[in-house]
Amino acid sequence: MSLVKRSTPEPSLQLLPIQTGTDVTLAERPIEGNRYYFKVEADGQTYSFYNATEPEAWQPVAEGVDGRILSTSFAGGFVGTYIGMYASSNGQPGANTADFDWFEYTGLDEI
Repeated sequence: MSLVKRSTPEPSLQLLPIQTGTDVTLAERPIEGNRYYFKVEADGQTYSFYNATEPEAWQPVAEGVDGRILSTSFAGGFVGTYIGMYASSNGQPGANTADFDWFEYTGLDEI
């Protein structure tokens, strides 16, 4: 699943579950400003996605999203699921930048 900022026609935040290489917009909301905070909460295989422009002022992007597409049993084999941040200009030269100040992961699994 990807959380994407699109710039055209108006800046928006989109949640895209990439399942078969096609973009299907699961949720979209307009955004303003140039600093964003993102949060993902998991309950089993159900995920909720939030964003904010100020710390702790969370607004839901999508709640109760079925995350089974990330599971090995659903895909029929290893899916290589990772969590992290990245920026892309979709293979094209770009002048935009992305600055990630921090990334925090709180795992609930026993290792």
